[in-house]
Amino acid sequence: MFNECKHVIHAFLSVCFLLSINPAWSAAQEPVSLQLKWQHQFQFAGYYAAKEKGFYKDAGLDVRIIEAAPGVDVVREVIAGRAQFGVGTSELILNRYRGDAVIVLGVIFQHSPLGLITLTSSGIDNIHKLVDRNVMIESGSSELFAYFFQEGFTQKAFNLQHHSQNINDLLTGKTDAMSVYITDELYPLKQQGHTYNLFSPRMSGIDFYGDNFFTLESELAEHPERVKAFREATLRGWRYAMQNPDEIIQLIYDRYSQQHSIEHLQFEARAMYALMQPELIDPGYMNPGRWQHIAQTYHQLGLLPAHFDADAMLYLPNSENDVKKLERTLYYTAAGLSLLTLFLGVLFRFYRTVRVNEARLNIMFDHAPLSLIVLDDQNRIQRWNAEAEKTFLWQAKDIVGKSIFVIIPLAIRPKIEEILTTVHKERTIARHENANLKQDGTEILCEWLNAPFKGKQDQAGFIICMARDITEDKQLEQKLKQAAHYDNLTSLPNRALIFNELKHSLTLAAADNTKVAVLFLDLNGFKEINDNLGHESGDILLITIAQRLPNAIRAGDYVGRLGGDEFLVILQDIGSLKNAQRLADTMQELISQSCLIKERAVTISASIGISLYPDDATEINALIHLADQNMYQAKQSGH
Repeated sequence: MFNECKHVIHAFLSVCFLLSINPAWSAAQEPVSLQLKWQHQFQFAGYYAAKEKGFYKDAGLDVRIIEAAPGVDVVREVIAGRAQFGVGTSELILNRYRGDAVIVLGVIFQHSPLGLITLTSSGIDNIHKLVDRNVMIESGSSELFAYFFQEGFTQKAFNLQHHSQNINDLLTGKTDAMSVYITDELYPLKQQGHTYNLFSPRMSGIDFYGDNFFTLESELAEHPERVKAFREATLRGWRYAMQNPDEIIQLIYDRYSQQHSIEHLQFEARAMYALMQPELIDPGYMNPGRWQHIAQTYHQLGLLPAHFDADAMLYLPNSENDVKKLERTLYYTAAGLSLLTLFLGVLFRFYRTVRVNEARLNIMFDHAPLSLIVLDDQNRIQRWNAEAEKTFLWQAKDIVGKSIFVIIPLAIRPKIEEILTTVHKERTIARHENANLKQDGTEILCEWLNAPFKGKQDQAGFIICMARDITEDKQLEQKLKQAAHYDNLTSLPNRALIFNELKHSLTLAAADNTKVAVLFLDLNGFKEINDNLGHESGDILLITIAQRLPNAIRAGDYVGRLGGDEFLVILQDIGSLKNAQRLADTMQELISQSCLIKERAVTISASIGISLYPDDATEINALIHLADQNMYQAKQSGH
């Protein structure tokens, strides 16, 4: 019997060990490659910092950083397998549409550094003076063409030349205008004393993201942990680089390239700081709504279909992939609990039958990988193992002989006493969760399994308890729920949850013969605020509106964010369209209140469309569609 138990325990402990170790500790560094989009310079500082400061190494990765040459297509390099990761522009969205399964892992530049310059001496001080002129525009510059489109003319209006990547061609008159990165090519112009005119797509409301690092769906599917590790180490590198630019500048100059002088690299770092805004926005942050805005801009150019879904190409911290990872974590936690329960069952059996091996039993009990506690018939603690000491911070010598209720909060002691009384009297096993107190007063949540035992020679009844700290598990569970059902930016119910609530509301309304109002809400002028004040200001405004809307509805009503600046409101048992309109007016008043953003007062209004169940329709999609139509009618009429 003992040998059988010993083998089970040995196997169990081996499994526990394998499940608990961190793969990054045990595995050799995985070799991967990162394809840059251009030659070594401060533009890629975060990747150098991640490599040279050991952040990639800490993540279990051996990263080779590949410099690009003119004509290199970064996406093709990644697709061909010559690199697992790449640095691209916002044209990755076009690659996605063409069938390249790219996944954007993070945004580095919140604003694109791409611009168009002319020399002041050329007299071209207006974008419309480019008509019939020579213009050099490098590949991957669709945002410039979007700029031209917004200004009313196409690339046929000028003579498009092959980009030579040589600023001297502008200085010598071989071309009249040239696309540049304002972080780079402007430096030699300033050094040589040349004055220039800079035309940025942002002048016409075209505000694309700059450098984005990406991978492929296949890489994410086959190596999800590697992708996550690369992303986290990369962002860590960018934070370090922007906090320590002088150190990274010297590193680039010493180890990577001396093509640019120290002063040139310093100029680049200062220009990048303005585009990244790292003091306000964490490197890597990207807004799905802004990607949709970029997609819409490409649609206007005829490069994308209407309503192209950009979300599918984005890797977000609380995306579906992370939700699945959380689900797996909870699954393995549950599996581990099953193993622990099996072990406890074996231990119960062993405790009752192998009294002659008491010394061996003591070793098993004291070193079991879970908290084990023995209670007498008065619920006094008789045994307290090493894991219990770690969990509750009580040493065995200090707690043995005390009541188990010293670790139970006062408010729930009657409930726990009732459970233990039932175990004693009815000889049943009880499983429950409850709060517990550590010796230092910290409260944790534990799962308990209490089982009675009474030896043949024993007159008293005992309970052997297994306790497991599940505080982190519950936090994971809450995180899973939050990720799956709530909007990341506003914390309102997301599209999936609000639709589910609407379905439930309609079921109740049908049973109770009541009316439900569906309100489709769209903010007026939100795009202009994004364009003029920046997308971070737009996010602040969305958060503010999301905080106000619940104050306009009643208990039992719901408000959720569909995406972008669109919200859906469900009003249960509303009685009439007039009542719904009254609440809509209250929402409009709250939305229209001034909002202070970056020390600037901003006001905005909303267009609201209403549909009523069952008067207007009985199906969810029909109700939402009708509310959407009514919202557009309200917008067109200026309401």
